[in-house]
Amino acid sequence: MNLASNFLPQKRAAVARSRTPLSWVVLRALAVRYQPLSPGRRFPLLPTSNARTISRDFDTNCNNYEDSYLLCYKSWLRTKSLHALRIKLIRERVWKLCKVVLLCALIALSCYYIPVVNWHVTAIGRLIMIELLPFWDWTPLYRSKCLIERSGKEGVMEKPGPFRLMPEDCAVCENLGSMPVHANLTYERLYSHGLMSNTPIIVADGVAEPWHEHIRYGGVWSRFMTDVEDLLLNNPCDFQTNLLFRAPIAKPSAVARMVELLEPDVVSNGNEKENGWFVQFRNCAKPTVKRTRLMFRKPYFYPAHWESPFTSWLLLSSQYRAPLNIAPNMAGLVIVSQLRSQLNVTLSPRHECAHRCQTQRILLQEQQTLLFSTTLWNFVYSPSQLNRTSVTFITETYENA
Repeated sequence: MNLASNFLPQKRAAVARSRTPLSWVVLRALAVRYQPLSPGRRFPLLPTSNARTISRDFDTNCNNYEDSYLLCYKSWLRTKSLHALRIKLIRERVWKLCKVVLLCALIALSCYYIPVVNWHVTAIGRLIMIELLPFWDWTPLYRSKCLIERSGKEGVMEKPGPFRLMPEDCAVCENLGSMPVHANLTYERLYSHGLMSNTPIIVADGVAEPWHEHIRYGGVWSRFMTDVEDLLLNNPCDFQTNLLFRAPIAKPSAVARMVELLEPDVVSNGNEKENGWFVQFRNCAKPTVKRTRLMFRKPYFYPAHWESPFTSWLLLSSQYRAPLNIAPNMAGLVIVSQLRSQLNVTLSPRHECAHRCQTQRILLQEQQTLLFSTTLWNFVYSPSQLNRTSVTFITETYENA
């Protein structure tokens, strides 16, 4: 201590004379070497947020060569202590965060890979979601296939846009006479005789079994009407009938009452019914389209690489003798399957080719299938005049199939 007391005043005088930063560096080094802190003395530590302020004060005080070296030394020592404390706090926080992330990952993996834990977590989650129903209706998100729907009406299958014909496109149909009929059709023949040239094709064995041997209904009309009623109560599109006034906006009770009027054939006493009827509707919602795939099987010639139909139609008619031509709005590749009785169909070329191609009139018999493309042909049908109720199922597939 005495050596420092005798030496430091002389150095302070030298620093005052030289006024050079190098002298001040020497002075600070000597202060650290010869002026240690007393054993029991401690300087109070400031919060970490004040470390930057202390650093600025240290630079200001220590740049004034006339101030006491001891003040500068204290400030410098507190700055070093705060820096070490800050590093320690940062390390502790990072370690706590790593432990929390590791614990969450361990819990998530346990819930996913351990069956017992997965079952209990799922059960608890279901109970919580049920309790949330009065405050938040999450059922639409549960039933939807995607969280973010594409543009368009929710749950409705979209149709492809119209295709514009060029004059030279009409050459494929101007030499078409009678409609070709095929049986045991393979995809190669379907592609070469129909799809390549957009030529309509009739498949004689397009429906696998007759109506009385149907795999789902077996000729039981009441079973079939139960499924039809479910489809009608799920807001079908393009709903038309002569049994209801303003059918598209009819109440569900009226639709259910209408289904009771759809008798399969003649009445029990053998006399014809006084008034004929027809019902037409399109299944445009995804659940109803999927339901029709269970009701009616795909034709055997439907290749596996084609997409599933995006919409389907059901046409029912019986003893409707008034002259009526109905033109459903269809798009894409259309497959018309006659499941029961028969149906009068007219395929007319689109207006761009009306002067070059002939109109095709077809009497579609039971178990026959008609395949055509709407890029070239328009579909029109007449309700059946026979006593035996006609059942026709139609699907629409994307044109690039």
